[in-house]
Amino acid sequence: MDSEDSDRDRGAGVEVAGGERSGVEPTEEQRGAQRLAARFFTLSMLAGIGLFVVYFSGGQTQVEGILFAIALGALGIGIGLWAHHLLDAREAIEDRHELSSGPEARQAFEEALGEEVGPAIRRRGMLLGLLAGAGGALGLALLLPLISLGPAPGDTLKRTAWHSGRRVVDEEGRLLTLDSVPEDGFVTVYPEGAVGRADSQALLIRVPRGLLRLPPERMAAVPEGSYVCYSKLCTHAGCPIGLYRVEQQTNGRSLFCPCHQSQFDVLDSAKPFFGPAARPLPQLPLRIDNEGHLAAEGDFFEPVGPAFWDRSK
Repeated sequence: MDSEDSDRDRGAGVEVAGGERSGVEPTEEQRGAQRLAARFFTLSMLAGIGLFVVYFSGGQTQVEGILFAIALGALGIGIGLWAHHLLDAREAIEDRHELSSGPEARQAFEEALGEEVGPAIRRRGMLLGLLAGAGGALGLALLLPLISLGPAPGDTLKRTAWHSGRRVVDEEGRLLTLDSVPEDGFVTVYPEGAVGRADSQALLIRVPRGLLRLPPERMAAVPEGSYVCYSKLCTHAGCPIGLYRVEQQTNGRSLFCPCHQSQFDVLDSAKPFFGPAARPLPQLPLRIDNEGHLAAEGDFFEPVGPAFWDRSK
């Protein structure tokens, strides 16, 4: 038998256009590779399913990491075994000859087209099914980080515990009246029943009458024209503001953030005039209730805290 016929015989066994296979039987090594690849695909699929079970049973980070590594690694090993042992990778070299479409050339082409290469894979359907199952389980596992993000926040970042009628209390939970704050004094306040809530903390400041330079609709939310209330959260990085400065010579009143030295003009809507903060401190509208206590007219005029991606809305 010449070398050309020998090459053709060794290449027998690959699936052809009609889906039928014929040719040499796979070697013991090839059958072992099939069985081993099937085991790794099965292991990958089981690890992916196990990852879901652990996650929805309460979760354990170390176990989840191990299962994910097993699922990904076993899938890769199975594909590697399939590619290395079960796919033909031989090279064929043919001397160049004059191109023609004569009977001899057509006959040679038909013979070459019908030539079968590679070992016969007896359990191709099973391997394909296991590969699909392992890939699907691993793909589902990749969705877990998205699930872990939790529900969308909606507008919860834009609302605080303040609402119309909610009375103002200090850090000890005591209700406040007009006499609770001395002139040019200030106090940290919270909504009644929500003392300590970070997004709702505010600074109630009493300034001398006639100094505030607020728009009319904002002045209507300042009892007696003196009791103005701003969010305590700096609009730069969310640090709590706790320093109030009075400059008697210039009649100035300002709030100072200790984190990055942003300063806000209390008399002019708490607009920043120094430091990295770019937005004024949101103002809380106030009124006096029927019992003489300070109460909110609603939530802050703007969302509190540092800017975020949809602040313009």
